[in-house]
Amino acid sequence: MIALTGLSAARRLTRDALLLCFSAFFADLGYQGVAALFPLYIVFTLHAPVYWYGIITAVAFGAGSFFAYVGGLAGDRFDKKYISIAGNTFIPLMAFCGLAHALWLSALLFILGWWARYFRTPARRALLVHVTPAQDRGLAFGVLHGLDIAGGMFSALLALLFIALHISVGTIMLYAAAPLVVSTGILFFVRRTALYPEETPLQQRSRYAPSESDDRTLLIFLLISATLYGFSFYNLGFPILTATNGSATTSGYELGVLAFVVYLGISAVSGYVLGAWRFSPLRSLWLVGYLPSALGSGLVGLSALLHMQALAFYLFIVVLGFGMGAVETFEPTLVSSLVGSTTLSRSMGFLSVSRSIGQFLSNLIMGLLFSISRSAPYFYAFASAILATIVLGMADMRRAQARRSDAG
Repeated sequence: MIALTGLSAARRLTRDALLLCFSAFFADLGYQGVAALFPLYIVFTLHAPVYWYGIITAVAFGAGSFFAYVGGLAGDRFDKKYISIAGNTFIPLMAFCGLAHALWLSALLFILGWWARYFRTPARRALLVHVTPAQDRGLAFGVLHGLDIAGGMFSALLALLFIALHISVGTIMLYAAAPLVVSTGILFFVRRTALYPEETPLQQRSRYAPSESDDRTLLIFLLISATLYGFSFYNLGFPILTATNGSATTSGYELGVLAFVVYLGISAVSGYVLGAWRFSPLRSLWLVGYLPSALGSGLVGLSALLHMQALAFYLFIVVLGFGMGAVETFEPTLVSSLVGSTTLSRSMGFLSVSRSIGQFLSNLIMGLLFSISRSAPYFYAFASAILATIVLGMADMRRAQARRSDAG
């Protein structure tokens, strides 16, 4: 019933918004398969220690904050559509990392493709806001995330199939280039026949709504929380390696990639369904986004510590995926409600910067802790995500008190 309601609601989206969402689907149909297989390639094919995987992903995400910032600035100054296309064009570089039999070259190709993704994201998010009426922006980001992650899930399923056919991991990653080219091609068909640059909640306030300065304060709290959440947001390669249980066999690979499929599938469904319903983005972000993410990490760590059955591990991955779907839906929706249209792309860039700064340290710490213990990294992630929950929850309560004072 909920899925049918979401499907019906998605019909409200404009043609351009749907094109942007399907471009995201094909992008993830490409690079998410690479993301799932890359840790296996690094650890089992190139025989690099796990901490090297942590270092590589830390550089990809950490320096990615600079490219997200530049992409955000470029999106406000130049044409958002062509900034999105420019970034999307270079993502396929990561598809070739499996052909490089040297660790440094494989890492470089993966990192460059990831930086291109960061550069593209703020402008694409801002473009989606501009082609969507204000009342449907939560829905738009929910559909974007749903199709985005659905593409990633199908990508991981294809990877599972190819692994079962005993195709080498390095060769499998090559297929990512084709859907990424399709993703870029779809962006050229975005016409922007209807734009909604001024229809943001900032211009639609009631007399009891918080002031503009309150919005700036809330935006600062959000960026702090996003950074703290970034400290907990490790690359899913770590659960993939946990699921393989150290096995370089075909069955070990399959168990690892299956964790990625479960995570992406739940994340896609939760983002799509939550976006279709009109929840408060602020409360939803910390209550059904950050908090479940924290619980998911803690439970995964507990399963590793107590050597629980595989079913428990995958159930906990479900919790983690649900939280991620909510975060990816409500974070950009909240940003779009707090800033004017002239700084929207830049603000989306700041959001990406905040997340990636946290991810830089998170993946370094996770890589080091993973070398010591299979459970400790997840307890660290739990603690960080709980902090993000507390900070944004306090901001929510502060805003609610301000509204009650104004109404009185």
